[in-house]
Amino acid sequence: FFFASFSFFGEVWVRQMLRVFAFLLAVQLVLCSDVVILNEKNFDDVISQEDQMLVEFYAPWCGHCQSLEPEYDKAAEELKAKGIKIAKVDATVEEKLAEKYGVEGYPSLKLFKKGEFAKDYQGKRTSSGIVSYMSSVAAGEEPEEEEEDGYGGGEDPSEDEYGGEYGEEGEGGGAGATEEAVGLINLDSFTFDKIVGTNRYDVFVKFDNSYAYGDKENQWVKLSRRIANLTSPAAREFLLAVVGVEDYGDKLNDDMRERFGLKTDDFPAFKLFKRDSIEPIDYTEAVEVDAMSQFLTRELDMWIGLPGCLETFDRLAIGFVAASQKEQQDRLTKAKNELAGVTDEVEKKTGQYYVRVMEKVGAKGSDYPQAEALRIEKIMESKITEDKKAEMEQRLHILASYGAKLTKKEPEPEPEPEAESEPEPEE
Repeated sequence: FFFASFSFFGEVWVRQMLRVFAFLLAVQLVLCSDVVILNEKNFDDVISQEDQMLVEFYAPWCGHCQSLEPEYDKAAEELKAKGIKIAKVDATVEEKLAEKYGVEGYPSLKLFKKGEFAKDYQGKRTSSGIVSYMSSVAAGEEPEEEEEDGYGGGEDPSEDEYGGEYGEEGEGGGAGATEEAVGLINLDSFTFDKIVGTNRYDVFVKFDNSYAYGDKENQWVKLSRRIANLTSPAAREFLLAVVGVEDYGDKLNDDMRERFGLKTDDFPAFKLFKRDSIEPIDYTEAVEVDAMSQFLTRELDMWIGLPGCLETFDRLAIGFVAASQKEQQDRLTKAKNELAGVTDEVEKKTGQYYVRVMEKVGAKGSDYPQAEALRIEKIMESKITEDKKAEMEQRLHILASYGAKLTKKEPEPEPEPEAESEPEPEE
């Protein structure tokens, strides 16, 4: 017993010492680094003194920022010999600077010339790539920005798991898709309670096998890219996180699986933790990007608009079915007033459909959105033109705002339909 106890506590002590050593090593590396540390007070003064300066906006918890750090430090050391400086900003602390320069994901690298923002860096995230790029800039040449596959392409979402300027939503393919999620943080038993349950973030957590793949993973990737495009204050206080569990070797994060009463057969399992709470809200709907978006929109004060939806009308639609008859009438009146002020023809047509659904709910009852969604999904299974399919898809997204559960699957490619076979939606 004595030796077993000694062995156990000795192992714990060694682990703690290794953590302390890693922390001290990280501190030493920071102190020895040639990377200039910028903040709101010194930012303008420092960059205005340099003909050119590359600035990294990072977050301490960002995995790709951590991967970039040794490459960035090495580049700083090499560039110092050429009289060129590079810098970094902790965007989680210097939020005003990050907002000023349009930082929406991490790491974001931006080139400044004579104190003015010039362009986003989209080249390789290696020391050699950064050194080559900045040397060309200093020589007055137009540098070639050769992007890497996977981790490395900077602000391109298909290149960088942790963000940047995200562009269009990634679509992901089948089980073999190479798209990566963006803006995620990885949690374990050590970091979980430092992020979840605080008064700063709402966190949507995926519990899954460490190396997840397949259609459900692709839907998660799509959700991460959709979230990455949001710019609202609520979105800036929302995180997507992953707890990767391994059932072999050291059984990484298996204690987290047990803590929340999960079995590996449950994976992927999703739980929403609102700020100031460690009691999760289980997500039990379809693992599909639109369904997850609607769930988060309902639970949080954060609008995640599905393609073709309008925020003003969406906020009136969410909760409409469950509202009292008086509140439904008030919302319908507001929707009509909003519609009267819409001048764009496409948005006007969309607004008209929101109003029509409200009127149908009043006439046919609370089951109308779900029944109509099922009817439209059946239409989409038939041979219809691409334009009509897009119209039906938009209507499904609007009906989802009224609480309809979407069960649609990605349709198989079909031959071009004949015009006369096109069914018409209910008016």
